[in-house]
Amino acid sequence: MDNKYIDIVLGEMQTFLDENGFSKCDCGGFKNDKKAVKVEYSEERQMYLLLLADIDENGTVGEFGEEEAWLFDDSQNKKDAESVGIDFTETLRKAMGVKVKRAVGQVDLPTVQKGSAYNITAFTKKVLDTYPQLKDTYKDYVAKYGNFLYLNFFGTYLVPQIKATLSENTKKSSKKILDMTETAFVSGDKDTANAAIACLAAACYNDEKITEIVKEMLSENTNFKSAVINFIPVISSKKKIREILIK
Repeated sequence: MDNKYIDIVLGEMQTFLDENGFSKCDCGGFKNDKKAVKVEYSEERQMYLLLLADIDENGTVGEFGEEEAWLFDDSQNKKDAESVGIDFTETLRKAMGVKVKRAVGQVDLPTVQKGSAYNITAFTKKVLDTYPQLKDTYKDYVAKYGNFLYLNFFGTYLVPQIKATLSENTKKSSKKILDMTETAFVSGDKDTANAAIACLAAACYNDEKITEIVKEMLSENTNFKSAVINFIPVISSKKKIREILIK
């Protein structure tokens, strides 16, 4: 894969780099008076790598070490590259001990116009309508990151809710989850359908009871059922996906 998205990754990081005194350096990345940072793409590993090095009191750049890695293959796109940049920025922020600057102004909840395409925004609205206790969490999350990393948000906050609901093991609880996810799979765009699949698969991960409940819940939609069951081994085999979806 050619490295056509690295400018997008760096573009998401640029504001943070500027605010913290980073400038381009001979090391092939950026440095300020304390840290040097580089972003590279590993063809062999099919990953973007965030590399950090300390800078001593004489201004000498030390040895670079891998601080974060993000799986990125030919199936991924510009939007995924933006997510890489946001994630790398947060990792760099933590490594430097920089406090988050809250977004100015009020964060609005997602809205959907009648007749519009069923996308991540529509699915997120459905999630927040289903679990209204997550509305303030959503606002705080977007305020913190300045963007909506939907899979990270769903993995942290939605998947535990799905597990808790399905654990009730009633027709009502299964209907609640089916109503929330099935339209995303059937009518949603690719990202939205994949998000619904991933969330249900994550709820099933290492939990036989939930897996059987999900199989029964999806028994009348064999395509959705197969997609969810087939994604569970992907979570097991892909560390980065597991880290995003399983908290």
